[in-house]
Amino acid sequence: MARTNSPPHPSMSLPKSIDAVKKIFDADRRNPVDREVAAKHLGYSGKSGASDKVLAALAHFGLTEKVGKGEVRVSQLAMDIMHPDPTTLNSKERALLEAGMKPHLYKELRAQFPDQVSEGSLESYLLRIGFVDAALSPAKNAYLETLRFLEQSKVFESGGNDGETGPDSDLQANNAGDEVQTELVIDRTSPGQDAIPAKPLESGETEWMRNPLGRGKAVRVLVTGQMGGKEIGKLIKLLEAQKAILDDDDEEDYDL
Repeated sequence: MARTNSPPHPSMSLPKSIDAVKKIFDADRRNPVDREVAAKHLGYSGKSGASDKVLAALAHFGLTEKVGKGEVRVSQLAMDIMHPDPTTLNSKERALLEAGMKPHLYKELRAQFPDQVSEGSLESYLLRIGFVDAALSPAKNAYLETLRFLEQSKVFESGGNDGETGPDSDLQANNAGDEVQTELVIDRTSPGQDAIPAKPLESGETEWMRNPLGRGKAVRVLVTGQMGGKEIGKLIKLLEAQKAILDDDDEEDYDL
């Protein structure tokens, strides 16, 4: 029998989901509300397949949370986006990034395509992991729209921006077409041992960075070629994607 269900995913993008959760907040603040009431706040006459998809998208992004049988409420994460703490630096940006990378599918796609991805490559990957044709286009469009929104909101680290200046600006003297391969070597030696043991460099390698990460832990970055702003930005995106995957292994799936 042909598969009829795709992997769990938001049916709409993060910016549209933020607009939707604002309607619930404007009507009932953070009070628990029945899903049917929430659907009416969203403009539906009551619970339906369409309203369930919207509510599921809000849950995927962590903008709502379950508080009882058939009840939801606006989450603290949504509050951090709509009304960020003015005393905390980049509070809204961090909340947007957390929400945008909350869906399991988005973590997977970000890890698979840390830089950018064409629509064709994205569609091909979604088909390989089990998406049915009917869900393919909405899932693809929601992810790409979310990614553009996050980039426009400047939630990703600025290290990948061209023309970056600062104390490390001498690193940008590389040619734009240089291919840089970066190897992160994280030592897991026991406490009391040297954090990073000596390791001979291979041909063309240089040690670009070495830093402690705590007792018995350190990171050593080996590169070939030169490191500039663009390469640092790519490295940051790779690390962000890996962190997002490890951070939220216990997140609950919401089936549409």
